[in-house]
Amino acid sequence: MILNAIDSVTQQTRLPLEIIIVDDASTDATVKTVEQAAARSVIPIQLMRVAVNGGPGNARNIGWNHAKGDLVAFLDADDLWHPQKLEVQVPIMEANPGVAISAHDRTVGVHTSPTPIRSTQVAWRQFGFGDFLVRNRCATPSVIVRRDVIQRFSPKLFRAEDYYLWLVLTRAHGPLCYADVALVHCANLSYGGAGLSGDLLKMYRGEILAMRLLTKDGYLPRALLPMVMTWSTLKFLVRLIDHRLLNNRVQTVSESR
Repeated sequence: MILNAIDSVTQQTRLPLEIIIVDDASTDATVKTVEQAAARSVIPIQLMRVAVNGGPGNARNIGWNHAKGDLVAFLDADDLWHPQKLEVQVPIMEANPGVAISAHDRTVGVHTSPTPIRSTQVAWRQFGFGDFLVRNRCATPSVIVRRDVIQRFSPKLFRAEDYYLWLVLTRAHGPLCYADVALVHCANLSYGGAGLSGDLLKMYRGEILAMRLLTKDGYLPRALLPMVMTWSTLKFLVRLIDHRLLNNRVQTVSESR
């Protein structure tokens, strides 16, 4: 699976400076697979190994802190970049040095062949801190950030660590630039899928913890915390109902067969 992710980076129409892969204490053949991929890659691949699993935020921070380029992008092992992701996204960051973070839409579910994109015709819009308080607006593999921003993923969060950082960055540095074009394919849904996002209750608790941390770190006024936590609870209940309804529909279809 990770080979497909690596290939989606090495086959970009605009190649990155480097690829940093952080192995977060894996117990399978990931290290050997990455070493074999590095031997044949046209792009330098640096493998960094973590002895004890520290979660996705910690692993991303390690790669981020060792990056050489001005811009840092993220990709999980089971996701795939569109071949033109960097061609489309990097110029908006180069043309707007005051923009600290950018992102775009994604596809999920069954992966199909990517459709060619005219990069000059991609429309960009902005999402600010308030927009992100309503809901998370982007998936981590869609994001590019500036290497020199001082904020990082919180090691205290194993879930909602990405949501926390997007809120921090839009609060500290201004709006995120967003393109309504799918430049990454994600294997999992944001909520209710496999992996860390699959447990709705734990995801909800992670979001609540992230909001408390935002308040503690001075990014969210304490007076707004009760309102934001109530909103997070309402979102959780809606997701829970939707997830159960979807499971019931799937079960009904299976039984009808």
